[in-house]
Amino acid sequence: MIDISNEDINVVEKVLDVTFDEIRKQIIISYDDVQACPGSGKTTIVAAKLLILAKKWKEGQQGICVLTHTNVAKNEIVGRLKQSVDGEKLLSFPHFIGTIQEFVNKFLAIPYLRSSGYKINQIDDETCCNKGWSYLKIGTRNYLQRKHISSLHGMEYKLVNGDLELAVPSFREKSQSNSYLDLVRVKNKLMNDGYFYYHEMYAFAQHYILSNSSIKDAIQFRFPMVFIDEMQDTQKFQDEFLNDLFLGESVKLQRFGDPDQAIYSVGEEGNQTYNQVILDKVENSHRFNNSIALLARNLSYNRINLNSEIEVPEQTLHTIFLVDDNSRGNVFEKFAMLCSQVVPEDCKRKIKTVGAVGVHKDNGLSICNYFKYFDKNNSSDKFKPSQLIHYFYQGYHSKTWYEAYRLVLEGLVRCGRIANAEIKYKDGTKSFYSIKSIRKYLKEFSLNVDFNTIVRTLIVDDLSEEMWNQSVITLFSYFDLPISDEIKKFIIFHNNRDVIDGNDQEGSSNTICIDVGGRVIENEVATIHSVKGETHSATLVLETKFHSNDVGGLIDYILNENTDKPIAKRKIKFMKQLYVAFSRPEHLLCVAMDKSGFPPEHVGKAEYAGWKIQDLTQV
Repeated sequence: MIDISNEDINVVEKVLDVTFDEIRKQIIISYDDVQACPGSGKTTIVAAKLLILAKKWKEGQQGICVLTHTNVAKNEIVGRLKQSVDGEKLLSFPHFIGTIQEFVNKFLAIPYLRSSGYKINQIDDETCCNKGWSYLKIGTRNYLQRKHISSLHGMEYKLVNGDLELAVPSFREKSQSNSYLDLVRVKNKLMNDGYFYYHEMYAFAQHYILSNSSIKDAIQFRFPMVFIDEMQDTQKFQDEFLNDLFLGESVKLQRFGDPDQAIYSVGEEGNQTYNQVILDKVENSHRFNNSIALLARNLSYNRINLNSEIEVPEQTLHTIFLVDDNSRGNVFEKFAMLCSQVVPEDCKRKIKTVGAVGVHKDNGLSICNYFKYFDKNNSSDKFKPSQLIHYFYQGYHSKTWYEAYRLVLEGLVRCGRIANAEIKYKDGTKSFYSIKSIRKYLKEFSLNVDFNTIVRTLIVDDLSEEMWNQSVITLFSYFDLPISDEIKKFIIFHNNRDVIDGNDQEGSSNTICIDVGGRVIENEVATIHSVKGETHSATLVLETKFHSNDVGGLIDYILNENTDKPIAKRKIKFMKQLYVAFSRPEHLLCVAMDKSGFPPEHVGKAEYAGWKIQDLTQV
């Protein structure tokens, strides 16, 4: 084991331009599991430890394994490591940094499948469902539709009592019926063509380990140190799998996360060995001042002492807006007025409004009841223009050639999917359009130079309609991509690269702009799940309903009138979601809730429990 000293930490502090307190230093030195509060600088702590270890690492065939739950978390860690020469060492053999899914695929499931004679084309649920459905006989489709099944979601292998068993839609056990046999035929065709579901890769990995006892020893030898980030969001089966693989004397395992923010794995499916135990805690946040910390900590399920050393301003405007059906829409203007007073004009962080439920339902309560144009699939982070040329125009404005090139590839993926086409390789195999499959195809047919030349010209040069049309025809010819009527609409020429259509959704975007005394307050509306990990300048939390109202159901906690841990599963779920929402902002936290759910004894008060109270039903 590599020992880490205070001197090592002093050196890495200079590299990262940070100063760690004693609690964070001890986390870097030890290998104990950690609960890191929102804004605690968890990624910086992990990066610091990895940089120290990388500098001392001498083994040529053994490496450090860093696992995350999402690509976003992986990219954050990789970004920090790229800042130093030592960190760069961890980005290649023998080390591994990636998601849990990537690790399972690369080191276990894919080797197992290849050893069984299968090729790997694509691991993707949507692809399996779409291709599989198209392979079904008409009679089988009709049978499934009569059973109200319109997708092959879940037609994957599971490990049951040590054996692989196929889950077949609509069938609880094996059958000799035509529909059952056709579904099995389709599954076999998908696998023979190299298409697999995400979840079943865990079953293949586990079966690989069971069939060869030396696999686990080999993995543990290869990775004597393992760090897992976002541990709170791992599901129960992932938790059990990782423990089985890595728990042992030969591996140093340290896990980071925040069980209070476990909004993806609440309940029985959540992990037990991390979220349900007492952990070392980092309770002071660098994100917000103590006035927000005091409000957010009331929703900490584990009742951590969330605090901050950031100075509290003389006046705080954290507000609960009381609304009804007639006044919900007014909350945005009132929120904007507060933002204009509290959020500095030069603040780079976004102002956001969030809610747990983003889909409209009759007799329900969702974000749409406040903002009728809301579409949860229409986020500012999802660039999906209505025309191919805007991918090139956006590439012109990108900071790097890599970003620009990737945008173009994403545009071509859109073309392939609009045309419902497949890429055909030299050996006769086919693949759906993806960035990976396009790159593989270009390399296989030695088209990289010609392709890149055209792409660079279209990004850099001023375009004429003739140049655009001819270039697109040439690009399409490389892939034998047919130009259908739908494609013709998608490749129409537009001659202004400074005006970019970034989304093809109809209606308004999810941004509300309100002019307050000449200052335009831009407020982006989103779901709570989509903003996890973000920092906002100000956050407005909207009460929504899933069987019951989330804010109203927890108002006694929000007002600090109840400090007991909730027991009901739904209330625990609401608490963790709202804790994520409450812990996003730097300067201002506001809540909109139904007046009917607010304690009547506090109605009419100007402020209570650290909150200003505004009754918008009386305006």
